[in-house]
Amino acid sequence: MLRILPLAGLIAALALGSCVSQRVALEDGFAWSYQNLESEGPKLAYGAPFSDNVVLMMTCDAGAGRARISLPGGSSEAGLILMSGRTSASLDGETVASPVAGHGLEVGTPLDARPMARFRRTGDLALVDRGRTVPIDARGSERAAVKRFFKACGRQT
Repeated sequence: MLRILPLAGLIAALALGSCVSQRVALEDGFAWSYQNLESEGPKLAYGAPFSDNVVLMMTCDAGAGRARISLPGGSSEAGLILMSGRTSASLDGETVASPVAGHGLEVGTPLDARPMARFRRTGDLALVDRGRTVPIDARGSERAAVKRFFKACGRQT
């Protein structure tokens, strides 16, 4: 069973420890990872490596040139704002049941949407929640995982 960390709780905890700054970061040790199982297709996840502790998951919408983003603990009331550099997109989605977090947010976005395209090129990505920017950048070797995800999703169109 997946153990999923709700983003809202994580952001609240980080905000308490970072009241001075409007820019907060997720705890050390979180990273981007890629997997492509034949039965599930390409997935790009941000969370604790070698665990089921996932903050955000991207999957391919087969044949659609789109990514499906799952945010455990998120809701359709707040939506999701993705930002990469100075590009951003406000994404509406649907609240879905989550066995661990109780609920989660699922949104769809084109792979070539401005923040997604820039994330593919640079590895820079942030979530914006209630005025706080939470960077989840792909660093070093994680950038190869990001590129592999986009390449694999592009093949499915």
